[in-house]
Amino acid sequence: MALFFRKAGRPIPMSSVFDRFWHYSLAPIRKPLLLILILSILAYASDLRTHVLRVIAMPDQPLALMGALIGVVLAFRTNLAYARWWEARILWGHLTNASRTWLRQILSFVDGVDPEKARQIQRELVLLQVAFIHALRIELRGEEAEREWGDLRPFLPSPELESKLRKQSKASSSLLAYLSRRISESCERKALSGFQLLALDRTLTRMADVQGGCERIRNTPFPRQYDRFLEMLTYSYSFLLPFGIADETGLFGIVISPFVAFILLMLNQIGRNLENPFEDRLDSIPLTTLSQNLESELLQEFGDSDARERMV
Repeated sequence: MALFFRKAGRPIPMSSVFDRFWHYSLAPIRKPLLLILILSILAYASDLRTHVLRVIAMPDQPLALMGALIGVVLAFRTNLAYARWWEARILWGHLTNASRTWLRQILSFVDGVDPEKARQIQRELVLLQVAFIHALRIELRGEEAEREWGDLRPFLPSPELESKLRKQSKASSSLLAYLSRRISESCERKALSGFQLLALDRTLTRMADVQGGCERIRNTPFPRQYDRFLEMLTYSYSFLLPFGIADETGLFGIVISPFVAFILLMLNQIGRNLENPFEDRLDSIPLTTLSQNLESELLQEFGDSDARERMV
């Protein structure tokens, strides 16, 4: 019987969970851990005076001080990485709130002599908002356009717009500009008042702010020099540790040294994973699930929950 793990309400097979954990967390540190295990065995052998290696005696205080320093730096780096992850989640929450505000404003503001025409305008503006959500998610994930364009196509009003968006480097920016033009045209046709146009434009500005904030996080990684220096310190300490504790721990050092190294290396790897919150990993922001949930909420509130199926 297949086992499942739930992420944001979405069932994921446990085999997929383990595969991703191995690929993104364990695989990058497996070789250093194996080397540390070998060094631990050699340190134990040298401590038994088997003459395989010279006995290496290291003072305890420098090693302990180095370990404490690395622990503090790792904790600081992990906190900074989590702050980026949390900021990304807050920004997507702002997009959710702005999308709900957009829907409420569209349903309340757009009016006209012809109710059917007003309903068509409302529908187009709501569907374009859903398209913007998916376009931003695809850009942040860096997913292949051809593979993911199916998520946008059902919400675009014409093949011409789709063709135009495909030529743009940032479809989300083009969609915001198109939404701005559409509400301006609606104002000219008396479907919106000037005050209502300004209110809708402020909501578009909020969405543009979210877009810019997410792009800033995605395009501004931690300085590579910082990563490399911290990685070098962590590896150096992990490689020296077996020889520093061999005379006190004996055979247990073969287990203790790799275990301590595993904790330090995993903390370093977790920090590296969290600093890129938009990638498609188990510890990343679940953008696909959040986008689909927001799409479903907006369409249900609008009263057109089967829009995707009817337009595919």
